[in-house]
Amino acid sequence: MSVRLRLTLLYGLLFFIAGLVLLVFLYGLLNRSLDPAEPMRPFNDPGQQQGQRGGPPQESDEEDDRPIAERLADARREERLGALRQVRVQGGLALLATGGGAVLLGWVVAGRVLSPIRDITLHAQQASDKTLDQRIDLRGPEDELKELADTIDGMLDRLQNAFESQRRFSAEASHELRTPLAIMRAEADVALASPDATAREKALAGAIVAAVDRSERLIDGLLALARSESSLRDHDQVDLAELVGNVVGEQVRAADLAGIELDLTLDPAVVLGDRALLWRLVGNLIENGIRYGVRGGWLDIRVGTRDGFAELVVANNGRVIPAAQVERLFEPFARGDQARLAASGHGLGLAIVRSVTDAHNGTVAALANPDGGLTVTVRIPASQP
Repeated sequence: MSVRLRLTLLYGLLFFIAGLVLLVFLYGLLNRSLDPAEPMRPFNDPGQQQGQRGGPPQESDEEDDRPIAERLADARREERLGALRQVRVQGGLALLATGGGAVLLGWVVAGRVLSPIRDITLHAQQASDKTLDQRIDLRGPEDELKELADTIDGMLDRLQNAFESQRRFSAEASHELRTPLAIMRAEADVALASPDATAREKALAGAIVAAVDRSERLIDGLLALARSESSLRDHDQVDLAELVGNVVGEQVRAADLAGIELDLTLDPAVVLGDRALLWRLVGNLIENGIRYGVRGGWLDIRVGTRDGFAELVVANNGRVIPAAQVERLFEPFARGDQARLAASGHGLGLAIVRSVTDAHNGTVAALANPDGGLTVTVRIPASQP
């Protein structure tokens, strides 16, 4: 049973107990007040009058007086029993009627009392890393409920500060790492360009350049992830079809080298958001589709508007992905078997896709294709162009 129903039943039970005790008490008082006294002889008793005159009482007079007294006593007894009977019946009916009203009133009062708790529960259920700036801010007297709401608000303050500190750290650390990477790249380029460098030195310099490239891509991914998890800087109208066309134009050479056939279906789909983040979202999906596809395979990209949402679908064929691993692919630094076999990627591609989608109030879902590969669907609220 819910707390509201339990409070209502408890309130009704207490009311019935109190009403029953009051009814019994009143019944006892009424019974005592109606307790019959000794029957009194009538003042015009002929026996008394003759006794006062000194004459002997007549037997017929005594026989006439006694039935009258008994009849008076019986009448009083019947009247008393009838009054008590009416008290029991009417009191019971009144108790049932007022008890039913008390139960209904208890249901309403319990609902009013528990209303702040429902508000607190709803706010706690909707709380996430994207809504940490929202507070309950319960208004009312300084009671236990307001103390609970203020405590949760304080906890949300601490969580928001912790999340912001983590994001700032990721962004600042990524920026700080760019300087030593740039120095390493410059030194490696000098070694590669030096005519006096031996073959071993050039091989080491080439390995350093490859490692620097990989580190820079990782830093770019961390920066994109940190930025997408914060509030959007820009709110421009972006046509996903145009954006996808531009990104595909940059990836055509990579698709040709990988032997991937591109299939495009582009219909207008305008959204309101950050163009740079959306560019990164589209780029990650297409790069993953090319990188983890099979030679001679295909990459299907569809953009359109449906049910008020701009929809981007990217599907490819590749190695078979177990359904249990699909959801893990959206976690940062989580890589599936394809990525490990390819020895490429950092496990941030789909994590950035989900983070950017969440920042635009959209949804993203992935489905493992039966013949291999993955189908990723991104839905973002459409905007009127």
